[in-house]
Amino acid sequence: MKTRIISGIVMGVVVAAALALGLLWNSIVITAFIAVLAAMAVYELLHNAVGIKSKVALIGACIYSVLVVFTTALPIYSLLFLSIIYFLFGVCVVLKYNKEFTLADISSLCALPLALSFSFYCLCQVINFENGLYYLLLLLNFSSVCDMGAYFTGVTCGKHKLCPNVSPKKTVEGAIGGVVSSIIVTVILTLCFSRAVLLPVVLTVPFCIIGMLGDLFASSIKRSVGIKDYGNLIPGHGGVLDRVDSVIMIVPLMYLLILHGVI
Repeated sequence: MKTRIISGIVMGVVVAAALALGLLWNSIVITAFIAVLAAMAVYELLHNAVGIKSKVALIGACIYSVLVVFTTALPIYSLLFLSIIYFLFGVCVVLKYNKEFTLADISSLCALPLALSFSFYCLCQVINFENGLYYLLLLLNFSSVCDMGAYFTGVTCGKHKLCPNVSPKKTVEGAIGGVVSSIIVTVILTLCFSRAVLLPVVLTVPFCIIGMLGDLFASSIKRSVGIKDYGNLIPGHGGVLDRVDSVIMIVPLMYLLILHGVI
């Protein structure tokens, strides 16, 4: 627990420093920081979870994820063009080293980095929006606050298992407690930023549910391949992907709603 707390504080300081530099100095800092996280997450997923060993495949996937994040300042067709190029790259790698790849490897290499990198692209866009700090705090509320609320509620009064085959410790009562915790924080955030309260509160429920689904989905992948964490970068917390599994599920929809002025 001590290691977990210390590493959590260090992680918080690093993230806060990157955000402060980006918001107060130049947004390129935030973009670069998220690009690095994206590359790490893609590597953890392909190498540690899927088991792909090809350095060419891993390097190519990581480079693609970095480039995707940096296309946030470019028209959307740049992202589409880059994704097509990456898919063709994946096809060429599979053809070149076909004996090294199973069907699972092939589908993972060609598809998973596309979805994962797009989520980090959306995260970068959300933070760099006007009022990006507000949106980021909402996002963390839907993911982290909900997760903490679910944990403490589950420990205190959890009785009915939510998804025992995937995550035996998660309970229905915990999930409800997590959503309620997030609703309370949503009200506080909207009032602090002088925003309308009703719609963000209503959206808190589906966003929290989506975040829980992301967490459970990430856990199901780990369980299917027999690993506890995606990585060991953060002692006591696992890898990058272990920390952002809920965020990457929530943020694409959140980006879409912000883009169209819904929130």
